[in-house]
Amino acid sequence: METPQLASPPVPLLLGQAADFGRVRALFEKAQFDEKTISRALGIADMVELGKVRIEEADLAAALGSPMLAVLVRAFLLNRFVPRDVVERTINDAALGSLLALDLVRPDQDAYYAPALLYPVAGFVIASDRHENPDGSPLAPSPDAVFPAIFAGTLRFVRLIPRSSAESALDLCTGSGIGALVLSRHVERVVAADITARSAHFARFNALLNDRRNVEVAQGDLYDAVAGRTFDYIVAHPPYVPALDEPRIFRDGGETGESVLRRIIQELPRHLRPGGVLYCVSAAWDSAEGPLEARMRRWLGECNREFDVIFAEQKELPREQIASWLADKARRTDPAASAQWEQRFKEAGLESNVYGAIVLRRADAPGAGDGRTPVTLRPKLSPRTDGACFAWAFRWHRWRAEHEATGRLAQALLDSRPRLGSQLRARVIYAPQNGSLAVSEIMLQSDLPFRSATGIEPWMLQLVGQFGQGRTAREVYDAARAAEEFPDGFGADDFATLVAMMIERGYLEVEDSTLL
Repeated sequence: METPQLASPPVPLLLGQAADFGRVRALFEKAQFDEKTISRALGIADMVELGKVRIEEADLAAALGSPMLAVLVRAFLLNRFVPRDVVERTINDAALGSLLALDLVRPDQDAYYAPALLYPVAGFVIASDRHENPDGSPLAPSPDAVFPAIFAGTLRFVRLIPRSSAESALDLCTGSGIGALVLSRHVERVVAADITARSAHFARFNALLNDRRNVEVAQGDLYDAVAGRTFDYIVAHPPYVPALDEPRIFRDGGETGESVLRRIIQELPRHLRPGGVLYCVSAAWDSAEGPLEARMRRWLGECNREFDVIFAEQKELPREQIASWLADKARRTDPAASAQWEQRFKEAGLESNVYGAIVLRRADAPGAGDGRTPVTLRPKLSPRTDGACFAWAFRWHRWRAEHEATGRLAQALLDSRPRLGSQLRARVIYAPQNGSLAVSEIMLQSDLPFRSATGIEPWMLQLVGQFGQGRTAREVYDAARAAEEFPDGFGADDFATLVAMMIERGYLEVEDSTLL
């Protein structure tokens, strides 16, 4: 077969008829075009690993167990040509007609190809721009290219999105619209907003493809797209790569990479309702002015005390490393390029680049900043941390602050019935001592709600094991006191402080009703 020559229009996919979208949905459902089926068949953990797939064309149908699924995977996921006769004998005329009507596939000589990536993620089927041509020719992404939703950072963002019900939500920098679609399962009305017409087009197409009728698409520069409106949830996965020239809208965030994030937070008080929450995944900077979480408070201005702030850090890189990476990315061989970036960061007072999940919750009552001590935290992000973990952390710290203020914290903790944390692990290290092995270190670890690791004394390990049989913390304390398991001077208040630390770090858990 002669290799087709491709000519792609600037914006692929057509916003066709509802019947066409319905037939395509039925085709995907019949073929089991879903994450679980495809990942298991291709031997990958998730869609992020698609680039690792190395499988011969002849073996694809056997691996997937379905000729129809093999055609869809070849065209949409692996971005390959599929012979015309194979497509036409595998997909019925009505479904193929709808694929053509929506511009999901295009004929070219003796083959069909897909002008966009199409992949299952988070229970949806999502279209976005492809990053290579199926004929192997180079594909330079346009500045407004729509980023795929199957990269690790996007999946981290999807995991962060809240799953609790609300009246309205806004997905800023929506791109493909994946954030808005996830929200649409639990929120009555969702707006997917982006600055580019291309992203708005893809988001609209994906809402139609997945039959999400409560998703509205708006185009504009951040909140300009929803001027005068307020929301219970705002989510964002903004661009954050520093850039000076030739910016790519889906990736670059101004000279330091923070410009989009800063504007999202600065304008948050005008658009987030009391009791509302912002969920965001981004990179930003710790600076000479202070750590990122303190700088975000300054961005909030006079309303900052109305907001609780949690920045769950995943990684931190020195500015020298970011400067070197930016020079390499630009393929500049000039040794001064990295130094120029580093000098720019230094002049701006930026010290280290940090990446993770940013969650800001507004107080329930308007103007609640007066006399209020807001929560400001910086835990470590773990692979298991999700939106519910942040919601729990806000409840826990507010409950703790209220009980501390009234002097009832120790009593409330002693009356609670903690159980062992579901992700609790105890690491015990032995080392030679006096000719035999002895315990040299004991570490408690957990990945929920955040990543924690705490060294403890040997006597504490046995104490931890006493929780979980339905006893109150006071009953555990009394039994340990009677057995003389505590060091001298360790009283009930000390024990309550220890319990609080273990709850906060996920080593112990309490019922949600305890924190009401």
